[in-house]
Amino acid sequence: MALHRTLYGAPPPPDPLREALAPHHAPHPEPAHPTRLLVIVLIALLTLAGLAYGGGIAVDRILEQRRVVALMGPKARLATLPELEVPLGGARAVEMRVSLVLAPKVEADRILRYQDRIADRLFQTVSEAGTERLTGTGSAAFLKQTVRDAVRREAGDGLIRDIYIERMVVK
Repeated sequence: MALHRTLYGAPPPPDPLREALAPHHAPHPEPAHPTRLLVIVLIALLTLAGLAYGGGIAVDRILEQRRVVALMGPKARLATLPELEVPLGGARAVEMRVSLVLAPKVEADRILRYQDRIADRLFQTVSEAGTERLTGTGSAAFLKQTVRDAVRREAGDGLIRDIYIERMVVK
C-alpha cells in the first residue's frame, strides 16, 4: 500500500476527523447455521398457518351470519314504548312494557313522537278492561289489539307490523 506523501516527502500528520469519516469495514458475518435457518423457516410457516386458520374462522362466522339473515330475514327494527303501570281497580294493577315492530320504511321517531298520547290511550283502555280480561286466556291477544288500536288512532295506520309484549304482570 502506498503512503500518501506531501510535497516535502513526509506523510501528513494523523487527522482524527478524517479517521472518523472513513468507512470501517465490518468483518464478514459467519454463514448461517442450517439448524438456525430451519427454525426461522418453521416459525414463519407456523405463523402463516395460524393466520390462515384465524382468517378461515372469521370468514366462516361471516358466512354463517349471512345464512341466518337469509333464513330469518333482517333484524326487526323496534320502537319501545315507555313502561306503564295501570291500576285495574282495588289493589290490582298491571305492569307492561311493549315494543312495536316497525313497518319496512317507517322510522322509530315517527311513532315515538306520539308515545305519550299512545300511553294515555292504553292507560284508559286497559284500566277499563278489568282484571279477568287481562288474566284469562287471550289476554296477550287483547293487549296486542289494544296497542294496535291505540297506535292506529294516534299515529296513523300501516306503521307497525307486529307487537312484542316484553313484560306483562298483573299484581
